Amino acid sequence: MDVQTMRWFLSLCETENMRDTAAVERINQSTLSRALARLEADLGVRLFHRHGRRLAVSRFGALFRDHAARALGELDQARRRIDALANPDTGLIRLGFLHSVGRWLVPEVLRDYRAVTPGIRFELRQGFAREIYGWLREGDIDAALVTPPPDGSGARWFRLREQQLCLALPVDHPLAGVPDLTLRHLRDEPFIAFAPTTDLRRVIDGLCQAAGFEPVIAFESEEIATVRGLIGAGLGVGVLPRPETPEHDDPVYRPLAPAQHRPIGLAWDPHTDPTPATARFVEHVAS
Repeated sequence: MDVQTMRWFLSLCETENMRDTAAVERINQSTLSRALARLEADLGVRLFHRHGRRLAVSRFGALFRDHAARALGELDQARRRIDALANPDTGLIRLGFLHSVGRWLVPEVLRDYRAVTPGIRFELRQGFAREIYGWLREGDIDAALVTPPPDGSGARWFRLREQQLCLALPVDHPLAGVPDLTLRHLRDEPFIAFAPTTDLRRVIDGLCQAAGFEPVIAFESEEIATVRGLIGAGLGVGVLPRPETPEHDDPVYRPLAPAQHRPIGLAWDPHTDPTPATARFVEHVAS
């Protein structure tokens, strides 16, 4: 049985007349008759009693009518929900983002897009880069605000911003005001480092290696906010992206020389079939 046949069956239950139902549904009587015969053969019972041109719903027909009406109601509701989620004006976009951009880039992107598409809805999910690209690959999110994809990920990525990487020291640190401060000046200082699982840790380890030393790690954390707070509290030094929203207890930031930046952009999986809502969002942000 198919959805169209069930709709014709329900219409026939209302009119109890083949000619009237054919007229309402704008089909030939012969088409309707064959569809009803196939449905009854499929179910193995008579759905109507025939009294000349008039039909009367049988007890089996009444039972099937109740279930068919509920089934079609569920299908119609599913279609409406799918349309609502996919509609480019009112749909849902599942957006992943790095913890470190949640306070500045995420609000900026959402505010700008809601200004042109006020009915759109977002489902937000924060994580680390390795998690975010896994979510994209598995279809758990539609797009993400994240650092560039690792080799072999297959994701597309569009650069949006760059964060300047800086030496970060407590405000009262003796080296905080030294002219021409370099990373090598900090070689004997305790480092507040990112966890080895993070992208920033690999970047910073490479910078220290290029400067000719291996940092002495005092504390490790996956969270930029935690690293920032520990440095600000005087527990060590480190390398941090310069924040877009300064805090009153921030450490001192001194740009690395030569300059180093952390790119942030929009990522999406080009191998999936995006909803119209997602396609319009990606086109808007990555243009």
